Amino acid sequence: MKKLASLTVALGLMASIAATASAAEVTTVDATTVTGTTYADPADPVITPEDIKPATPQIILTQATPFHLSINSMTPVGWLGAQTVDTTGAVLTDAFGNEWREIYTWLGKAWVKIPVSAYVITP
Repeated sequence: MKKLASLTVALGLMASIAATASAAEVTTVDATTVTGTTYADPADPVITPEDIKPATPQIILTQATPFHLSINSMTPVGWLGAQTVDTTGAVLTDAFGNEWREIYTWLGKAWVKIPVSAYVITP
C-alpha cells in the first residue's frame, strides 16, 4: 500500500510540474530571435579553419627518463617511466647539442632531454 501511495504522489508532482511548464508564457521577437539569442545559419560550419591547430609531436619513451623545470636545471624534478608523452611543440637545443622538448606532466609543463632510445612521432 505504501508503494502505491508513493507512486501516486510522484505522478501527481510530475503532472503539476508539467502543467506549470506548459502554462509558461512564450514570447518571440521575430523568426530568427528567441529571448535575445540569434541563431546562425545551420549550413555554417561550427568549427572554422581558425579553430584548427596542428597536432604537436609525441615522444615514445622506452626507458625511465628524468624531466626538469628548465633545460639549465641539473637536478630532475621527477622521472617518467616507459610511456608516450604529449609535447607542447616547444623545442630547444642546449650548448652540447642535446635536444630538449617541453612536455605535459602531472606537475605542469616540464622539459625532457630526448634520449637516444626514444622515438619522436611528428604528425
